[in-house]
Amino acid sequence: MTNMMKRWGALALASVLAMASFVPTQAAMPLPAPVVKGPSDVTKVDHHRPYYYRGHRGYRYHRPGYRYHNGYWFPLAAFATGAIIGGAIATQPAPRRAGINPKHYQWCANRYRSYDSYSNTFQPYHGPRQRCYSPYY
Repeated sequence: MTNMMKRWGALALASVLAMASFVPTQAAMPLPAPVVKGPSDVTKVDHHRPYYYRGHRGYRYHRPGYRYHNGYWFPLAAFATGAIIGGAIATQPAPRRAGINPKHYQWCANRYRSYDSYSNTFQPYHGPRQRCYSPYY
């Protein structure tokens, strides 16, 4: 009996939803007709690009000391300054890391047989590796 009631309920709900989908199309307002405007006072103006001298932006003729790059003329000094600054930045020495005192390594190696200086750890009898802390650390 409850299965039959569920089926009738589902059928009723489906039919109500199907009928409700047609209501908005019948109740919609008609779209307004497009309004045609008269002539406007706007005048189209052509856009002119800036003049190019012999196809290049910049000076009219080739000038000594200048190089052609992407349609623009640049003085040679601009490239030289960039190269000098870039070279100065590139040749800076790498920052030095402050190392651990060599006495620390010696102390840990003397105290623990399983000491590994690369990872600064030792293997105790029970448990995972431990970091070595010396008086020089």
